Amino acid sequence: MKNNKTNTNRLIFLLAAVSFLIATIEGAIYYESYAPFFRILLVLQNSINAFGFKATVTLKDAFAYMKDNTSVFNRSIAYAYGIAVFTAPYCTLSFIYKFLERLLQFIVFFRRNKKCRHIVVFGYNDDVRAMLKNGVSDKKKTCVHIVSAEKLSGEEVYGLNKHGYAVHCADLLKADESDIPSLVSKMFLEKAENIILFEKSSVRNFSLLQLFRLNEKDSEYRIMLSPGAKVSCRCEEEGISRLISSYYNSTAGSDAYFDLEIIGLPEMQARKMYSDCPLHTVYRDTDTPLKDWTVHLLVAGLGKLGEEAVLQAMNLGVVHEQNHIIIDVFDNSIASRKAVFLNQFSRDSFDMTDDRVVLKSDVADGVLEINFFEVNVTHIDFYDTVRERAEKEPYTYAVIALEDTDLAVNCAIQLEELFAEKGVRIPILMRLDNDRRLAEYIADDAGALTDVRLIDGRSSVITLDMITGRSIDRIAKDYNHFYNNIALITANEAGAADNSDEDPENEWNRLRLFRRSSSKAAAYHDEVKNDVIPKLAAENGAPLPEKLEELIGSNGTLMKYNGSAWQMNGSEEELLEEMKKDGFAYELASLEHRRWCCYMASVGWRAGERSDKFRRNPCLVTQQKLMETRPEMCKYDLMSLMARYRKYAQGKK
Repeated sequence: MKNNKTNTNRLIFLLAAVSFLIATIEGAIYYESYAPFFRILLVLQNSINAFGFKATVTLKDAFAYMKDNTSVFNRSIAYAYGIAVFTAPYCTLSFIYKFLERLLQFIVFFRRNKKCRHIVVFGYNDDVRAMLKNGVSDKKKTCVHIVSAEKLSGEEVYGLNKHGYAVHCADLLKADESDIPSLVSKMFLEKAENIILFEKSSVRNFSLLQLFRLNEKDSEYRIMLSPGAKVSCRCEEEGISRLISSYYNSTAGSDAYFDLEIIGLPEMQARKMYSDCPLHTVYRDTDTPLKDWTVHLLVAGLGKLGEEAVLQAMNLGVVHEQNHIIIDVFDNSIASRKAVFLNQFSRDSFDMTDDRVVLKSDVADGVLEINFFEVNVTHIDFYDTVRERAEKEPYTYAVIALEDTDLAVNCAIQLEELFAEKGVRIPILMRLDNDRRLAEYIADDAGALTDVRLIDGRSSVITLDMITGRSIDRIAKDYNHFYNNIALITANEAGAADNSDEDPENEWNRLRLFRRSSSKAAAYHDEVKNDVIPKLAAENGAPLPEKLEELIGSNGTLMKYNGSAWQMNGSEEELLEEMKKDGFAYELASLEHRRWCCYMASVGWRAGERSDKFRRNPCLVTQQKLMETRPEMCKYDLMSLMARYRKYAQGKK
């Protein structure tokens, strides 16, 4: 693109020079009878006017002169002049366009006040275009800088400038060290609140990340970002993601100079899908006991989105300590894709065979199994297998993560018909990123695809407001802050000191990236608990507010709440014994512990002596085993209950 633009500029310059030369020669010939001084002025006047859309020597004049002077030279110049009269104004228009483009860039760049909020986006691709198309909520107080390693066309730069975006065509990874300070200053990198690394290559994003200074021990030659800046780094490769985590985690325990979030589009799509339409949707408003809320998930296509659908279901599918989670995955290249997918699991946590993976019974309570089927979704074998699997356990949710639009639509239609034959209506979520009109039609259709919903496309999931507003991790930060501030004291302790004045951002920045992911998983599951906890209380014979007051209120049987802390009614062993006697408290604690175990297993952890490096944790065991080996840990599984009680108590004031 850079060469094309350079060649175009050279061509226009050459065309202008040739046009000026021809106009000059024609003027010299036409005004040959004038005195030398006036002849020079008239020639210059004609040449300049030719670029101003009104040549002094008109085509009519040139033709008349050619008729009177018929030499080959005069005729050649006359014909060339006839062309130059049109090419010269074209060159003028090109110059005016480029001048206005540069002027617009100048205005966009300097029209912001000094208190402007700067956002710097590295990369210019289809996903960035979609992100920019969605815009930012407060354009007047926000300046968005686009940094492209490749030169953009004049039309693209003009379009971006017109919408208020400043464009910088530079590659910081290849720039000379002497040029970097100037480039950084132009991009307002050192003042930016948000830096979004959104190149298509995860490796390039990691390399760009390493340009920024991590902490006070880092090289002083790296770029120092503003305090509280957030870097959002796009990465969808497991290996590079672990490298980024290892790099950033070197600051764990101390304040990092910037907040880092690793973004994966498929992960966000799956997250949004399960938030809008939970896995347990079919059981809402039914009398089915929680332990019988079997999640039987069908996933067609084991690409990146299919993988995320499976992984998040292992966390969000837990609604009871014993409910079953069964995931059937179909793909015509299942062997190779399964091998890569399972590489993130530990054999110490899962029993693995050629076509089945089961979470070991000593790792967590309940049942979690993933079945793999190598079959083409267009073949009758696929639907025969689906019918056979549905006979054993009815499906409750289906995700069509196929990249091919034709296959996805055909699969959705046939699955809806198949389930309708059985008298079953379940959510069918379909990926449809590529065809907006078809997506709109299906979304509005109330006939053939009644039960089919669309997974939000990448363009609607990724927005500047979502990233810069930190909505993706805001819940997790509040969740982590709340858990840090819950004060638990024994019956013999006095006081209720907590650290509620601590800044949630500082707390978050001290965490390793894995701890952040764990907090996000717990926070996301809170949406599931919004349905589960009230039902669990009802199954144990009491409305939730009454149950909260009974267990952990001001005169609670387990703990007493004094407004800032919970005081246990006895020792930790006595608290555990009391918790076992209450069905609601025990089932909730068991539910949360099982969810934590399933999540840990889904990201490759196993039981053993605690080690973040080797992904081992001694608590990765069943609830019964945990109570025997680490009884002091059981009380923390009630924290989601405490969070709800605090909101309930504040609401009564």
